[in-house]
This record gives sequence, structure tokens and C-alpha cells, in this order.
Amino acid sequence: MYKKFIISILGAFCAFSIFIFFPFADYAQDKITIQKEGDVEVISNPKRPIPENGLKKRLVFEEDLSIGVAEGEENYMFGEAICFNTDNKGNFYVSDLETLRIQKYSSQGKYLLTIGRKGQGPREFQSLSVPRFDTDGNLYICDVTSRRISFFSKDGKFLKQIEMPGLHENIYMNSKGLMVANQEEQIPSENALTIFSTFELLGEEFSTLAELQKIKREIALPGKDLSSRFQIMANMINLMVFKPQDFLTLARNDFIYVGHPDEYEIKIFSPEGKLLKKIIRDYEPVPVSQKDMKDFEEELSLEETFRNVPEDYRKKIFQLIKYPKYKPAYQSHTLIGSGFNQSFALMENGWLALIVDYVKGEYTIFDLFNHEGRYIANFEAAIPPEGLFFNNGKAYAISTEEGYKFVKRYRIKLQELKGNNWVDSPLNKQIFK
Repeated sequence: MYKKFIISILGAFCAFSIFIFFPFADYAQDKITIQKEGDVEVISNPKRPIPENGLKKRLVFEEDLSIGVAEGEENYMFGEAICFNTDNKGNFYVSDLETLRIQKYSSQGKYLLTIGRKGQGPREFQSLSVPRFDTDGNLYICDVTSRRISFFSKDGKFLKQIEMPGLHENIYMNSKGLMVANQEEQIPSENALTIFSTFELLGEEFSTLAELQKIKREIALPGKDLSSRFQIMANMINLMVFKPQDFLTLARNDFIYVGHPDEYEIKIFSPEGKLLKKIIRDYEPVPVSQKDMKDFEEELSLEETFRNVPEDYRKKIFQLIKYPKYKPAYQSHTLIGSGFNQSFALMENGWLALIVDYVKGEYTIFDLFNHEGRYIANFEAAIPPEGLFFNNGKAYAISTEEGYKFVKRYRIKLQELKGNNWVDSPLNKQIFK
């Protein structure tokens, strides 16, 4: 969300200078409690909860489709930043932020058609969002730069566009035609840039029906000389390096899930924007390691805005980065990624898969909760966290391999530990139909 804004500002400033289970260490039998705070139900999951039926569990992901090539046919090559979605028939729609087009592929991964291109016309884009679908099944794309939402049929026919009065991102449309979105407001002053990030339920003409969450951040602007500009760039980076990020997703029943992981808490709102439930968990903070810092700096160096920065300038900026002691309570991609990553993803049965840690090239660790918000499992999985979502009984994610992006689909199954053996859970028939 505001990561994209920060990276764009970094570019302006640069211009001046150039599934294996992860067990608990000590497994304890702690109970999950449910209580009321006024009208809000609070599900408190302890650090080491009792799993359902007493058996440790894990999700296993097995890749069954990959779309993309490192070299070859252009229609199967992706840029460095992509995001994607699938429709109810399993077709893929991939937004490529470099080419500013959406590529459609069949459920078997065959290229079908291209929607849009760079430009300012009705079928053209200045920026792209995650492809999503309205209640009629039409595709819609949010273009933050042009401040409009464009609608297309699934065969790529342009239908209409809606102008946006403000800077709205990550827009979801519910079954009643209302929108849930994040609005960014930037207020500059002589010494600072203040950024307000507000999650809202919106009605006609983007009128605010309910404010779900509002976060304030500031970027200090210490001066205009060269050393001050290095500090300004570092201040911008410090806002995103292992810091809590705002997250939003819309469930199939129009319930709204919101997170800001300065604490381990997920808020669930009704379709009308009323806070109904909180899922919380006691947890052990994960330290930011030297490898985490090194990975972050390496990935930041590969960003387009930093590639042409002289090495000595880059080192000075990196020396000014202030890493926190601990990672957020949960996270998406701790690195830059595409800017479209979520820290949690809803499964079609209402279960919540939440990413609690990720180390590039090593592991992704999840917490899994059922539809009530009760803990099910903590596990390590062989699936990348970037762009993770669930649909049509499968999991989907973006994989980066030797610098190239690939769109992946995975089969899923739930396993339980009986004795010393992992066995398929009888719940699989219910959850993954």
C-alpha cells in the first residue's frame, strides 16, 4: 500500500544523485478463551494453544501448475513486479506493472488474451492493481496514478470506468456494490511529510460509510543539502523495514478483515462496517537477524529506483537505516516484493492463514485459525508468501527464481501428526472439495 508510495518518492530523490512442520519448543496445553468486550467478541489464543482434537496439524502445499518463462515467448514472460487473481473457472489474470497490461491464461496455464497497455485512454493504464471481480463477474482494475477504476468483461471488452476523487488503493467491491479501500492522504510541511492511511467502507461517489482503521506516519525532512537527502531517503526506508504494515481483505460473505501487526490482532467487521470480532494471540517476538538485514539491503539494491545510485551513496543511505529489534507480530513479505502482499489470506471455508515469519530462500511460517478464530496449527510450508491467496480449492502465489517471476498454483491438504507419522486429516473432504 504505502510501500508503493515510498518507493515512488525514493525514485524522485534518487534522480537528484543518479512444508515441514515447525513444532513448539515446549508444547503446553493452554486453553483458548472467548469473551465479550461490549459488543465485540474477543478470541484469545495463547502462545501454545491446544490444537483441535489434540493433534498437531500442518497444511501441505504441492505445486501443480507454473506459468512463466525466463526466456522464450513474450506472452509468458513477466516483469519484476506482478500480481494476479483467478476467476471462478480457474482462469488466471496477471497484472504486470512494467508493461502495464493484464495477461489472461486458462486454468491449464495457456495464454488467452491481453487486456490494456500503457497510456491514458479507456483501455490504457498508468498503474495497475490486483485484478478483481464485481458481482456480475466483470474484471475491474484500480489505476491509482490516473485515479480511476476500469471495468472489463472476462474476454477483455472495455465496459466502463469510474473516476476516483482521492488516492484510493486495494479496492474491494462487495455483493451490494459497496467498496472497501485504503485511502492515503499526504500532508507536507516544512520539516515533515505526514501520511494518513485510512481503511474505509465507501458508498456511492466514494462517500465514507464507516472508518475501520486509521494509521498516522511521519517522514522527517531535515534539510536540502546532500547529507540531509541521504537522511530523508533513509527515513522513508525506515517506515517499511520490518515495520507493521496495514492489511485488508474482504471475505466471501462481505465481512471485512483488517490488520495492523504492531500487536497480534486481526479485526473483523460486518458488511456494514461494525466491529464484531477480534482474533488475538500471545506470541514470542521474532528478532531481526543479520541475514534479514542483508537480504533487505540486497533486494532494495535491485529496485529500479536504486540501481543507478552510486555505490558510495548507497552505502551512506544504508548506514542510516534503523532496524527494529523485532519483526512485526505477523507480516507479509518482510522485503519489498511487489507491494501487493498480504500478511494473511482467507481460505474458502473461512479459515485464516496468517504469515508469522519469512526468511528469503529458507522458510515461510504460518499460523492457521478456523472460521471462529480458534487456533488450528503453526507450521512451516514450502510456498512463497508473495501474493498468496486461496480460490477454487487451491492456493496461489508468486515465485521468484533467479530473478524471474512465475505464477504458481498449489494443491492443498491438511495433515495430522499421529505418533511419529504425518497422515492426511479426515477433514480434507470437507475443506478442499
